[in-house]
Amino acid sequence: MTTSNPCHPGKILKERFLDPLGITPYRLAKCLGVPTRRISELVKGKRRISTDTAIRLGLFFDVPSVWWLEMQARFDTASMPCVDELRERIPSYGGLGDVLVTPTGVRRFEKLHVPSTNVVLVPVQDELLKRLRAKTVRERPRTPRELRTITYPDGATALVGSNR
Repeated sequence: MTTSNPCHPGKILKERFLDPLGITPYRLAKCLGVPTRRISELVKGKRRISTDTAIRLGLFFDVPSVWWLEMQARFDTASMPCVDELRERIPSYGGLGDVLVTPTGVRRFEKLHVPSTNVVLVPVQDELLKRLRAKTVRERPRTPRELRTITYPDGATALVGSNR
C-alpha cells in the first residue's frame, strides 16, 4: 500500500486523457460502445472501472488495460476505511519463512525447481551468497545466467538464478 492517497481512475481519465484531447464523456462512450452514464459516472468518481471498461479504454487510448485495473485496485485499497483495524485483527501467517510467494502461488523452497523456466531458489547466508556469485562469474556458464538476490523483511536472503 502506498503512503500517498491515489486519485480515482475517473479523475485521471478526465484530467489526463479527455480534457487534453478535447473528448467529451458522451463522445468517448459512443466510441467505446458503452452507455454514456457509465463514462459520466466514472469521470465523476461515482463508478469503478470494470474489466470490460478497462479493456475498451486500453484499446481506445493504446494503454495496457491492466494499467486501468491496477489504478482502480490501488484506489480501492487506499479508500478502504478499516485497513488499519484489519491489520490489527489479522496476523501474518507465520510459515511464510520457508516459502516463496509469487504471482502464480506459493512454493516451498525444497520443491522450487520449475523445469519450464529453469528457476531455482535456495535460501542462503551472506557469506555463501558471495562465494556463489564469485564462482558463477569465474566459471562462465555456457548458457547465459542471470542472478538476483531477494531479501525478505525478516532478513532471510535467497539467490535467484535463471538460465535463458
